[in-house]
Amino acid sequence: MLRKSVTITRASALEFRVPSSRGTRAARSDAYDLMIQLDGAARGRTVRGVGAAGVHRRATELGQQRSYWDVVQSALDQVEGASLPAHPPKALALLGEIADGLRESIPGERSPGEHAVLAAVDVALADVAAQAKGISMAAFLGGRRGPLPTGQVFSARQPEDVLRKHVAGGPAGPVLKFTDLPDRQAALDIALAMANATAGHTPLWLELDAACERSELLALVDTLAARMAAGELPGRLIVQPVWSAESYLEVAALQETAEAAGIELMAEVGDAHDADAAAGHGIRAVGLTPQRAGGISGALRIAAHLKTHHPDVRVGLSTESHLPGITARAVMELATALPRLDYCAVMPSTVSPTTDIEPPVGYADGDHHAVPGDGPGLGARIDWASGVGYIARAADGARSRRPRPTYAGRPANEFDIDALLPFASGNGDIRVTTPLIERAALRRGLDTVRLSRRIVLADHSDLATPLFFSPNMSAWIARPAQQVTGDKELTRQVLRDAGVPVPQGAAFGPDEVDAAVQYAMSIVSQGTHVVVKPSRGLHGTGVSTDLREEADVRKAITTLTETKFGGQPFVVESYVPGDDYRLLVVGGQVVSVVLKRPASVIGDGTSTIAELVVQKNRDRLENPHTRGCLLRFGTDTRHWLDRQGLTPESVPAPGTAVRLGSAGNIATGGESIEVLDETHPSLLDLAVRAVHAVPGLDHAGVDVMADHLAGLDDHAAAVIELNAKPATTFHHFPLAGSARDVSSDLVARSCVLAGIDPGPARERLALRIDVEGRVQKVGYRQWFARLAHSRGVVGSIHNRASGSVTAFVSGASDDASLLASCAMMGSQRSRVDRVTTTHVTDVHPDDRFEVSEVRA
Repeated sequence: MLRKSVTITRASALEFRVPSSRGTRAARSDAYDLMIQLDGAARGRTVRGVGAAGVHRRATELGQQRSYWDVVQSALDQVEGASLPAHPPKALALLGEIADGLRESIPGERSPGEHAVLAAVDVALADVAAQAKGISMAAFLGGRRGPLPTGQVFSARQPEDVLRKHVAGGPAGPVLKFTDLPDRQAALDIALAMANATAGHTPLWLELDAACERSELLALVDTLAARMAAGELPGRLIVQPVWSAESYLEVAALQETAEAAGIELMAEVGDAHDADAAAGHGIRAVGLTPQRAGGISGALRIAAHLKTHHPDVRVGLSTESHLPGITARAVMELATALPRLDYCAVMPSTVSPTTDIEPPVGYADGDHHAVPGDGPGLGARIDWASGVGYIARAADGARSRRPRPTYAGRPANEFDIDALLPFASGNGDIRVTTPLIERAALRRGLDTVRLSRRIVLADHSDLATPLFFSPNMSAWIARPAQQVTGDKELTRQVLRDAGVPVPQGAAFGPDEVDAAVQYAMSIVSQGTHVVVKPSRGLHGTGVSTDLREEADVRKAITTLTETKFGGQPFVVESYVPGDDYRLLVVGGQVVSVVLKRPASVIGDGTSTIAELVVQKNRDRLENPHTRGCLLRFGTDTRHWLDRQGLTPESVPAPGTAVRLGSAGNIATGGESIEVLDETHPSLLDLAVRAVHAVPGLDHAGVDVMADHLAGLDDHAAAVIELNAKPATTFHHFPLAGSARDVSSDLVARSCVLAGIDPGPARERLALRIDVEGRVQKVGYRQWFARLAHSRGVVGSIHNRASGSVTAFVSGASDDASLLASCAMMGSQRSRVDRVTTTHVTDVHPDDRFEVSEVRA
């Protein structure tokens, strides 16, 4: 029996948003990078292989026939438990069988993104097998390592000035490849522009992304040939169209014209059958792209088939234009093993992926000789620290899914993430404040008018004017109260004068650093540590706590000046020991208490801190509030690591807690645990007194340092801040503890202040939803119907002669109100200006949801 070398014990996938040059903003909301990670058991040790799919666009439209993520999950489930032989040729043969099995498991035509997933799995498997054998990827594939002459790949979708900058910024290499060319005119334009940028010395490889008919392809060849004869283009061009059946029939005539001018016509192939078809029609060059050929093992099999059956066919190896370093290195190793290689363009270019490898892919000299890795497998490790804050989704194979985490001994809460994903922003944050308010209003029998995604009005027959709500605030908060709570130093003085315990502190201007440091050290001399924070800060940005040394204080001030609050006044105050809490006061009652613990990880003895943060962020993705508040290795985090003598690559001992933040702010990675039911009454009373100390403040978030289990007579507590526009979602969605529907408390309080009683909350709703804007002939009704079906809501939707759309929906209050809030978003081509939702008594049909025709 054949002895196995390595068995895949765990398969996982991480999807990252691709950032732009502006911090955490995504270059576009549908740009993502997928990484596959496989752990294998080999002779009593664990080896880890990685593969990356490259930048892709995720389909987000409701009702798509097959989810890209379903393909990822299926691949992980199938790969887990697979065993690879010790002998590389036999392992490669098994990789081919696995790749074939994965492809066959995906019915119908595969999208480019799905092809890339399978290729990433293939690379990760090969990496595991090579590491288990203790050899390089090149050796595993049957080649050898060494500097490889290679060109670069660029997407023609980039602006011409950007391409010129990249191309003219250094040595061009043996070839420049341009992808995403929509037609022959675009191919000609980019060829002329790039020939000018390189002084016409570098061969160009032009890949079209649309099928060319014979006449179009012949016209392109004739035009390029004429420009080459005139000296406007290099003496060597490779043209790779998407061949149509008609153009395949004219290859011989095309080849004669093209080759006479120095043009190489190339066909991309995805398997041996494609290679036979191309060669059989007279194509003399084929292009291999591992992402489309089933991975590096698939590309190697095609190359071997060409050598045996079509030895005269020239071979080009390339990749997609947006290439992670993992894939670049894998393709370089593949290049050393191909039996024939005439053209090679694999280097990453215009878009940097979120998470890359160390050491990075580089050049041996100025002539674009790429350097493979140094070590078994790919010879690289993942630099997790750069990308931990960009994780968008995660999955594990069915055999190795982790149990849910706990927080302070409490199990993590579970929420219906899918219902809230329509409200996700580009950075992953689910912005559901006004939808939660709208749900509360509709449940209490109020009608709503939505003017935008952020503003909703609630109306009732007994109201003279509608109630106004926008994120985290209502019309009942007076403007002076907002101004007081927006200034932390002014808030501290108002509370102090009202007899509310507050820290000792003072405000300083940005040019008063020395005075601030002197004041801070005077507090330290009294045996108390200090806090530095912006006077008008938000979300914990620029806050540093528990400072003890002058150097720490100066560094905290420097860190603050590097934030968006730099150049503004800041506060130095005494540090109050204890835990950090947010108490939400509505009227005269505390409706929620959230314990906010600073960001931290617990060592397991084998994982680096960066890897522990990856896992922590994976857990945070499962919570509607924290999925947009991931841990990052920013200035404050690295400062705390420095204080502990650690780096992101340190491996803490099992059970060792590593603190990663100075404050318990959830927006910077803190943990939220709801503890209202166990909070001492004196602490609740303190929060109410603090809110009432500010005239015109009816409801607010109260930040307190205290011990929620102890009375004020037994320990020192202090109010740190008041927030007139408190974030409410982390009360709805704490990581652990009881979820509190505080939006219902806010709506009920607004009704009391308005002098109305709309009645008890309703468990089921029947609603009429009128939608105004560009909503006809843009797929709006079909989009809405898919959403209704996904939530089990019945009713109908139809166009109106006025140009608007009206829907009647009936269902559980959560689902029906969700449709009312989502109606503002609409289909891709629609533009919604206003949504009015009113209660009705009956909805028909009552057993299904249907799309109707125009009504008056």
